[in-house]
Parts: sequence; structure tokens; C-alpha cells
Amino acid sequence: MENTKDKFPQFFKKLVKQKMADFEYESNSDSEWDDSWGTLWSEHDWEVYLANEKNEVRKYQKLYNRLARNPNRLDEVAHFMGWETQSDNPESDIAESPLENASDQPYTLHKHPLYVSSKALHDWMTDKWAQHVTLCADQISPVFVLKIQNTISQSDQYGLLAVTALDLGDYTLAIAYFKRGLEQINQLLSQLNKLETKNIAPLNAYSKHAKIRVFDIREIWLRVMADCRAAAARPFEEE
Repeated sequence: MENTKDKFPQFFKKLVKQKMADFEYESNSDSEWDDSWGTLWSEHDWEVYLANEKNEVRKYQKLYNRLARNPNRLDEVAHFMGWETQSDNPESDIAESPLENASDQPYTLHKHPLYVSSKALHDWMTDKWAQHVTLCADQISPVFVLKIQNTISQSDQYGLLAVTALDLGDYTLAIAYFKRGLEQINQLLSQLNKLETKNIAPLNAYSKHAKIRVFDIREIWLRVMADCRAAAARPFEEE
């Protein structure tokens, strides 16, 4: 498995710093943020909004699948998702960052790049696991199938909780959730290694591609944890 440590996208680190500034600004009762929620949306408005947010996850999946063989895939996908600001890349013709181009919509967790990337990679593993197991259901124990699916689900859940904590500006809580998610990631890697010993073609194919995504999830979380530790250690007055 290739080492992506030196290729990790810098936008995640910038995002942590940006969310620190956003959190402190939004905590000010005089800020304009409070006014942005003054417009009431109907149930239909929210249904449309949430349906569109799912498209962001699908878009990430498609881009990632297309660039899966690229050692710089995390950077490249972030670029095409529009998560780089124009100031970071003045020559780029990509759309504005979704975090900046949302003045006509409320901000929800679905817009968070960490949510989108983590959810996209976990959803791929869940969907493909069901498809590949169906091809050889008589060759694998249903209990083992459920164990792997449960591990993926637990990892996904801890990732979501960590992003929620990060979005609220609680970086130490985010670290605690990431650590629990990493335990599930390590367990999943162990299960995939055990899966390969069965030497079943569809499952071997799944394991090969799933591991790429597992290592990328782990790399993202480890780097964000490091940035969260740095942010939490910084005196509040510095901001």
C-alpha cells in the first residue's frame, strides 16, 4: 500500500483553522450569523436541500473512483470538489469553495469537506460489500459478513461524531471520537486481511479496493487529529 503521508491535502489543515475563526465569530451575539437563520424554510425546502447534499457525496465518490490510482488523489479530488479557495489557486477555473458560496443557504454539516469525504468513502465500502458478498454468499459465513458491515458502520458513525465536534469548535472531543474511529479502522483492516485468506475472488477484489479507501480515511483522520491538537494547545488569546 502506497504511503500518502507526504501527499496529504493541505486544505484539511486550513479548514481546522478556518473553523476556529468561524466558531469564535459565530459565538458573538452581535454577528450577522444569527440573522442568516431568520428566513424560515418549509419542509419541502429542506427536502430539496438534503437531496442536493447527497449529490455532493456521490460527486466525491465518482471523482475518487476516477482518480483512485493517482497517488495524489486526495488533493485532486479536493481540487475538483471546489474546496480550494481562489486565493490558494488563482489560476484555477473551478467553482468557489462551498464554504464560501453559501450565502443564500444555511450552513449544515453536510457541507463540511470532512463529512463529505468520510461519508463518501464509507458509503462506497458499504455498498460494494453488499454487492460482492452476493456473488459468493454460499462461501462465507453470514456472521462474518455482519461483523465487517458492523465495523464499517461503527467507523462511519465515529467519523460523523468527530466532524460534528470539529464543526462546533470542540477539538479535544473531535480527537476522542477520531481515536475511537481509528480503532474500528484498524479492526476493519484486520478483518480484510482475514477475508483474503479465504481466497474467494469477489472478496479479494473487494478487499483490494476497500483497503485503499481505509488507508485514506485513516490518513485524513490522523492528520486532522494532529491539527486539532495544535489548535487546542494554542492560547485562546492568540485568535
